[in-house]
Amino acid sequence: MASLDVITSSYKGQAFLKAYFKSAKKQNFKNFKIYFELIKPDNNEKKLLEKISQKNEFLKVNNHDTKILLPEAWNCAIKRSEGDLICIWNIDDLRTIDSLSSMSNCFSLNKNISFVYGNYTIVKKFRSTKGKYVNESFREDELRNAMILGPFFMFKRDVIKKIGLFDEQLISGADFDFAMRLARSFQGHHINKNLGYYLNTGSGLSTKKNSLQEIERTVVELRYGLKILQPELVEKAKNNYDIKNIIVNKEKQSVDCFINK
Repeated sequence: MASLDVITSSYKGQAFLKAYFKSAKKQNFKNFKIYFELIKPDNNEKKLLEKISQKNEFLKVNNHDTKILLPEAWNCAIKRSEGDLICIWNIDDLRTIDSLSSMSNCFSLNKNISFVYGNYTIVKKFRSTKGKYVNESFREDELRNAMILGPFFMFKRDVIKKIGLFDEQLISGADFDFAMRLARSFQGHHINKNLGYYLNTGSGLSTKKNSLQEIERTVVELRYGLKILQPELVEKAKNNYDIKNIIVNKEKQSVDCFINK
């Protein structure tokens, strides 16, 4: 059985933690660990994580005294992890009880696939199960052009060797950029079922007003030769981001080999 590592982080996210770990413990897939990046926590948050980690061996907490951004936190967690499979599971999203097992089983059934994604429900309140159902069925031809992997995708650790880690320049668009590299190099598989509940209150990194979503989307469009939805943002994107390189820990990795592939 393949081992799975969940990567996640928390910055002022104490309100979500108890429900998040309750959902994790209920998963019917048990062979996983959670690599948790705790960013600038207060004493209450530290104590809560210490208490939870003492009771749950699957939790591996790493404290950061200074603020780091989301893609850097993901990269830190990946570097610490060791499992065969990796997935993102943000603390304000909750998974269905068979979410991890359904996804991990796909890799056992099909050795040729390198990533798995599925459907999900967008909710406006944490812990709610009622909302907009997003069905990504029959959209495989869009994998190289749109972020249809959703919030619950899973991938083999080996893909990192070829496509690299998350681009730490991108605050709200790092997962979109990673998805473009993933789809250009590997075969994926869609699961036609609800994998979880994605919280969207309009205050997230990619959903809140005045977010960087539009300009970072333009960066990805330029990088991979996609249709430019807002041409007026092209110069700003070029002036503020390194289009041709992924930045990880201030080191550059060329992405020229992925453009228009």
